[in-house]
Amino acid sequence: MRKWILAGLFLMAASLFAGCGKQETAAVKPAKLVKVQLIVPKTADAGTNIPLKAVVTQGKEKVDDADEVKFEIWKKNSDKNSSMLEAKHDQHGIYTAKTVIKEPGTYTVQVHVTARKMHVMPKTDLSVNYKKTGSVKAFFHALRCPFCYSWLFTCRQFGHVLP
Repeated sequence: MRKWILAGLFLMAASLFAGCGKQETAAVKPAKLVKVQLIVPKTADAGTNIPLKAVVTQGKEKVDDADEVKFEIWKKNSDKNSSMLEAKHDQHGIYTAKTVIKEPGTYTVQVHVTARKMHVMPKTDLSVNYKKTGSVKAFFHALRCPFCYSWLFTCRQFGHVLP
């Protein structure tokens, strides 16, 4: 019986102390997610500079202090040969890089952004085509112009420079 009385007194004391304790909880707002808008042309010519751009935001704020921004490029259905490019911060949350792809095909471009303890990796596709070297207008000009050697290389009068 004595054990039961001690157990009851202990429970009452514990509930009394728990009720008297003042516990303040600060309202913690969840952090807004970092969002990345990946801007890459849908198509590009092989052997030309291809601009890559990522706009990094958190809510309405532009993120200028990203820890790391890298662009990864690989040929579609071939993860083995990917290349990483370090991005350069321009201004107002815009990070850029340029690349040259020599082989035509479909490529996947993925940006890796680490900012404010978050990591975001959006990706998009890029179609690289053979570079167009001539045009129909240049072809017909080459037929009439005595200075042109072929329809690929036209004279200065037409606005093209001979190699």
